[in-house]
Amino acid sequence: MVGAARRRVVAVLAGLVLVAGAGLVVYRVFAPGEVLAEPTTGYPAAPTSRPPAVLGTLPGAPLIVDGRLRVVADKRQVRADGPVDSRYLNTPYWSFRRWPAELVGVVSAGGTVVTRWSDGVLVGLDARTGRDIWRATGEKPVSTVYAGRRTGAQTVYAPAGLFVSGDTVVVAGPTSTRTYAAATGVAGWQTPAEACPGGADPTGFTTADGRVAVLSPCAKAVRLFDAGTGDDAGTIDVATTNETVLEPLGCTAPRTACGGVRVGGGAWLLSGGVTRPVGPAASDSTAPARLASPGAFLVNGLAVTIEGAAVTATAGMDSTQVWRRDLDAPGATILAAADRRVYVLTADRDLVTLDATSGAEVSRFRYTYFAEKTDWAPGYSYTAGGYLLTERLADLTAKDDADYYFDAQPVILAVV
Repeated sequence: MVGAARRRVVAVLAGLVLVAGAGLVVYRVFAPGEVLAEPTTGYPAAPTSRPPAVLGTLPGAPLIVDGRLRVVADKRQVRADGPVDSRYLNTPYWSFRRWPAELVGVVSAGGTVVTRWSDGVLVGLDARTGRDIWRATGEKPVSTVYAGRRTGAQTVYAPAGLFVSGDTVVVAGPTSTRTYAAATGVAGWQTPAEACPGGADPTGFTTADGRVAVLSPCAKAVRLFDAGTGDDAGTIDVATTNETVLEPLGCTAPRTACGGVRVGGGAWLLSGGVTRPVGPAASDSTAPARLASPGAFLVNGLAVTIEGAAVTATAGMDSTQVWRRDLDAPGATILAAADRRVYVLTADRDLVTLDATSGAEVSRFRYTYFAEKTDWAPGYSYTAGGYLLTERLADLTAKDDADYYFDAQPVILAVV
């Protein structure tokens, strides 16, 4: 009897230990916290020069940082791998995870990767190590849900209310716009925003002439500020609704150092501190500029569009044609235009690179990986450092990612 009682006591104690252990495990996994996986290998090497061609496909859409890293967003994590020209996704060089907050935006400036989270926290990470070098508590965004889907493209290429001007990070929140030093997190200027109960997050971008453009959902105009001081730097009057789309044009990086904007049916050029209207909304324009047309790109001061079976470039302020490049057939799409290059996807899924100043063909190759099918539609495209990445979509109306994306590796990577 004593032995049986002793066994029961031991069993009860063992059960208590298991319960306590289970409680400890639950706490460690589910309690709010952060996890940094630090680098275990050397810094990725700079890529070697390659001829224009498709390199491979990836499951996520990366930002290229320091010419060495590919930084990708996930629901509760930002991670980096390399080298940039690797044809596959590699083991993360570093990764930074927060829980339960969700990742709502990622930008980079110099050697800092700046992340914005659904709880309003900003964390600046050293691109070389992934370690946090500063953090600040800003206001919560209106949308506190990760919007990047499987690839993270929207979170890194078009994060709502997060953009960069030089070494300054700009955060446009529901009640104010505020800046932070990218390297240190030191807060800069702050200006109030028009209250908009029930509205969406503000959108915006920075300009090549040192301004910040912000469109709040209830505002009657796009507000422009001096990026260094926060002083008023003009407005763009447009009839806005919650569905109004702000399209930055001629940017050197996503929503960064842009030369123009298309919004509310018109287009504007932004340079030298001056805002020049062009297109249908321009009162002083004798002919509608092509820049106001949906799908037009701004590069080298030219509006580049697809017209039938040709790519045409016209002067930004009017419709004077500068060059024209005939294609084999209609149905082409401009994927991106930057650094004096225009990247055109033909109906047959060839990628044609054109010189933006003359229209001369620089390169042409099949924009597929080996024998893949070509029945996909382009989503986000991003170019930096001589590379082009494009999301490939299957069903643009699908809610399930398995149907929305072309395949499990929907991002195609090419040297251009």
